[in-house]
Amino acid sequence: VKASHVGKMVVVKGIVTRVSDVKPYISIATYTCEACGHENYQEIKGTQFTPLQHCISELCKGKSTSQLHLQTRGSKFMRFQEIKIQEMPDQVPIGHIPRSMTVHATGDTTRKCMPGDVATIGGIFAPTPYSGWQAIKAGLIADTYLAATHISQSKKSYKDFHVTEHMRRRIERVARDGNVYNRLASSIAPEIYGHEDVKKALLLLMVGGVTRELPDGMKIRGDINILLLGDPGVAKSQLLKHISTIAPRGVYTSGKGASGVGLTAAVVRDTVTNEFTLEGGSLVLADKGICCIDEFDKMEDSDRTAIHEVMEQQTISIAKAGINTTLNARAAILAAANPAYGRYNTRRSPSENINIPAALLSRFDLLFLLLDRANPDSDLALGQHITYVHRHSAHPEHELDLFDAAFLRSYIACARQKDPSVPRHLTDFIVTTYVNMRQLEAKTPDNAVNSYTTARTLLGILRLSQGLARLSLRDEVVQEDVEEAIRLMDASKSSLYEEEQGKTHVDPVSAIYGILRDFALSASKSTVSYDEVLPRVLAKGFTRQQLHSCLDEYDALDVLQVSSDRASITFL
Repeated sequence: VKASHVGKMVVVKGIVTRVSDVKPYISIATYTCEACGHENYQEIKGTQFTPLQHCISELCKGKSTSQLHLQTRGSKFMRFQEIKIQEMPDQVPIGHIPRSMTVHATGDTTRKCMPGDVATIGGIFAPTPYSGWQAIKAGLIADTYLAATHISQSKKSYKDFHVTEHMRRRIERVARDGNVYNRLASSIAPEIYGHEDVKKALLLLMVGGVTRELPDGMKIRGDINILLLGDPGVAKSQLLKHISTIAPRGVYTSGKGASGVGLTAAVVRDTVTNEFTLEGGSLVLADKGICCIDEFDKMEDSDRTAIHEVMEQQTISIAKAGINTTLNARAAILAAANPAYGRYNTRRSPSENINIPAALLSRFDLLFLLLDRANPDSDLALGQHITYVHRHSAHPEHELDLFDAAFLRSYIACARQKDPSVPRHLTDFIVTTYVNMRQLEAKTPDNAVNSYTTARTLLGILRLSQGLARLSLRDEVVQEDVEEAIRLMDASKSSLYEEEQGKTHVDPVSAIYGILRDFALSASKSTVSYDEVLPRVLAKGFTRQQLHSCLDEYDALDVLQVSSDRASITFL
């Protein structure tokens, strides 16, 4: 916006960084005459006005004794709000910092946007001269502002998202497809090769679980938090960038460039009123959205503690400069970090490699360990994928029919309207699985892989199950959702299991048979029920299909005898 645009209509797009309170702005002043009671009206067009001194009625004409009183009730006020917008990151000139502009919104254009929104604002670019001592200091220089006539949000929150009837019918048709979960997950960053389970987890992060509010005011978090921990060059940052662009309220920040104040809230002095006000940081701007934090391990410990409260209570408590308040930060956190030694060192235990405190680690529902292992087949496929993307500037043809970002956003908006509940018969299954995971952890040494199972893990399973039910547009969680949630939890550490299995060369069928045999020996019985065995197998990271193939194989070898309805398993 240049000097030639002054007094003309312009349209600008930017990120809203600050929004003032809506205040009354006088447009018509009404005065009452003390002598004759006549009402005088004065139209105000500028930012300043000189009050009327004399009554203009016939009775008081020429008399200097009449006094006028400004009537607040009779005057006309309109709503006024000051908005600060900042340039979009991709439009910043080379070597410059983002430029900002003041926008004056009046009447119906007020309360149209919140800090963190991307908005397109149309209006008249106008100069405003300085007043008072500032005018003496500034001389002939005038400040500029945009008198807004139209404000529209480019990225709306899921709640404000309007889904057309045609799109809704398409969404319902896609939801009936049994493979919708895999198709939606593959549509996230198709240019990035592999990471199927990570993409599934990121899809569930965007959909989220259900936030429960109890009668006494206590809240149980519904947002899912994920930590991607892995070697350099496994596309962690690219995934974070992609998620922050798909999500309607996505804020991307880097660990080294983010301070505790920048993440939570800063106390700043207001330029207009000269009072202390709060300015929200990244986590407040990402309210009801996703906050992506890259280089999580490079953050200072003092700054990292600011995230503890946000990740569980989803609030930020402030006690600074005489301001005591609590801000909402209902954001899902997606963090990426490198291991303690730059690359994952297999000779050291996982707890030594993961250089993050246990208190913070337990707040993440899923912790993905992405290890860069040399494998000729996967390296060849990755190399071909990268060269194809470079040559054609597009991802290779996928076996599944992928969706674009706009449809993905609409589908997630529809899915988030669902409020699935966990039926009674599934609670026992979930609790048994959780107890088995705890028992398994108690038996393994301290330096084992799965060393952070707390009650938050149980809540994490429930949240992931609700997210999967939402994706299928169901109002109730089914057993397949719970099994997939447990499988995802285990798949997040699968690269380490592969490392251990690579040393011992144990195939899943043999490993499952070992679990069945150990359970039968510990229970001192030759016949065990299928329902008792299934949670133990799932807790070890195997699937129901692998259990069935194990039973079929050993039944054919006459080692086991499985009943026709698969209810009981007998060792021969």
